[in-house]
Amino acid sequence: MPVDMDLNLIRSFVEVVDARSLSEAARRRDVTRSKVSKELKALEAALGTRLLHRSTRSAALTEAGQILYQRGRNVIEQVDAARGSIDALQHVVTGIVRLSIPTGLGEQYLARMLLEFHQLHPQVHIRVLFSNRVSDLMGADIDIAVRVASEVHDSLVARELGSIESALYASRDFASAHPFATPGDIPYGMLLTPPGDGKCYAIGLVSQQGQTLHLKCEPYVTSEHFPFLKQSMLMGCGVAALPQYMVIDELRAGTVQRVCPDWKVTGLGDKLYIITMANRRPPHAVTVMTQFLQQHLRRFVT
Repeated sequence: MPVDMDLNLIRSFVEVVDARSLSEAARRRDVTRSKVSKELKALEAALGTRLLHRSTRSAALTEAGQILYQRGRNVIEQVDAARGSIDALQHVVTGIVRLSIPTGLGEQYLARMLLEFHQLHPQVHIRVLFSNRVSDLMGADIDIAVRVASEVHDSLVARELGSIESALYASRDFASAHPFATPGDIPYGMLLTPPGDGKCYAIGLVSQQGQTLHLKCEPYVTSEHFPFLKQSMLMGCGVAALPQYMVIDELRAGTVQRVCPDWKVTGLGDKLYIITMANRRPPHAVTVMTQFLQQHLRRFVT
């Protein structure tokens, strides 16, 4: 590898390969496709060989490209790790952290957390992505993910923070007007839930005594976006199946009540994880962010 080769060009090349296209690499970096293309051409010119077979939709590695990707990625990881170690000696944290977090937890609480993190480490740049799916992590260009799930794929490094409890909630006025004794008393159309299979489906519940129930429902409002379900519930549209962290403040204020409090909702994920990729050596900034999240997210688990 030529000693005068620009490490930033190698980093750009590795990002193109990870993204599987120039357009996606440009989108992730928030730059133009032409900038990424120029960087790739400059790297190929410096090496005197083609690194990618490019098409309008994808980019395939040449033999030379495979060699540079494998060794270049290792060099970048080592440089980032060295920089992190030097920063640690100087008690300064720098770098970029790409963070993926669930919509509900992210929209309600993330801004406050990241403001505190920024005050502690102002030289760290954070890119935030919102997603609820664990499957989105496979091959994704992220450093840390926070997920609510029942299990995590073996290829990922998952730190379990604790249990997440989901239940049925309603606004105070709605709960007072509709005092349901059991979940089975709730009419089909009053439930606000994440989407199920088909128009009519069932949500699972379990009682404190271990009794299970599959509650048939045909809700007129479904969404994977918990903040939307919460807002619909607060407006008196029905009973929402939500993780408890979505209504912590409202429960304390008394504006929301738990419906059928002896019952828990199942199937929405029951554990909170911080997830990183197993095949990556995390930069110092990623390690610091992981530790910060571990400390601050424990308030949402039991």
